[in-house]
Amino acid sequence: MEIVISSVIGGQIAAVEGLEKVVHALIIEMRKSFKKQFENKSFAGLDKVKINMYISGDVSEYCTTSEITKCLYFERKKQFISEFCIARSYWTSCSLSDVKGKFLLLIENLFVSLSMLIKHRLKCKGYDFDSEVFKEIVLKSLIELS
Repeated sequence: MEIVISSVIGGQIAAVEGLEKVVHALIIEMRKSFKKQFENKSFAGLDKVKINMYISGDVSEYCTTSEITKCLYFERKKQFISEFCIARSYWTSCSLSDVKGKFLLLIENLFVSLSMLIKHRLKCKGYDFDSEVFKEIVLKSLIELS
């Protein structure tokens, strides 16, 4: 299975200078880790998960909370597309030293929620999606980054 993560960082994330560079570097490492962990895994009814991540600044002005804002399943392609929005307010009182932990915690929570959404959608289509295995792979990927 393949996980594709695209990200848009909307300018300066918070008052702390350089926060967006740290987050960008984390996203690059996260992509590599997910690619490695999901490389030889397969799930019935699911070949690809695409995630568009909108992070703070101007691109997330339309959402006031950090959450999953969109979920679509394309049965013929066996593809799930989702959008994660990380609101500007999420980074309030965040220093450079705790960016990594705060970001990874949010990503973990969003992927746990995403696994439940995928399970529900695939169950409606007659597939038995093992959300626990999916979550374990995600957690293993994120642990590599900590």
